[in-house]
Amino acid sequence: MSESETPKQPRNAKAGAKQIKASERPIHEATELTKRNEEFMRQMRKSLNATQLSGEKKKAALDEMNATLLAEQGRGVTARQLYGTVQERTEAIVNPKKQPVERQKANFWISSLDNGLMLFMIFCLMYGIMGLIGKTSSAKDSAGAMGITAILVTSAVGGIGVTKLFRYMAPGQKHKVAIWKKIFWSVIAIVVWMFVFTAAAMIQGPLNPILPAIVYLMIAVVVFFIRLWLKRRYNITTSMM
Repeated sequence: MSESETPKQPRNAKAGAKQIKASERPIHEATELTKRNEEFMRQMRKSLNATQLSGEKKKAALDEMNATLLAEQGRGVTARQLYGTVQERTEAIVNPKKQPVERQKANFWISSLDNGLMLFMIFCLMYGIMGLIGKTSSAKDSAGAMGITAILVTSAVGGIGVTKLFRYMAPGQKHKVAIWKKIFWSVIAIVVWMFVFTAAAMIQGPLNPILPAIVYLMIAVVVFFIRLWLKRRYNITTSMM
């Protein structure tokens, strides 16, 4: 075949090859955004420039959006789908929503304090009412137990014991506790607490003064509001009431 008979290449073959190569190139490897996303970013730059944000914050926000769009647009995701309108995205950047602060959870000693205060409040309320209604014989029989020192010691030990017992029996523990163990330790806790109560009631004289009934009632009211504050301040779950 002569040279004159050799088939001629189409004049636009080279240009067509370039177009095919460009279309086969993955979008996420490109450094350019699609026209739609580029227009969105142009509007974003204009919108952010109208705000009081510092240059560093503007650049950081735009760079983050640009990188995200380059990674996502290959899957057909648009800027509008990711960020909403330009105004909505601008508002989110300028006035970001504050993440809710998680309340500090109560530790063992905070929970023990809460349970101890509850016992202390109950004792003060009970002895205050007994004093007001004038049960003198009962007051004499339980004189030691009615002393403020005995009440404090009994309430403190009871608060620690109750919290420890509640956490030991709480569901969701790593090791499941057998029912007989729960009953056993509950009985032991009650026996120990009763021993402390009896021993504290034996304290007599100025070391264990008995306060007027009205004072006990006032203390009970104050402790009630302290417990309300504790429950709002901490996430107390191991409490009797």
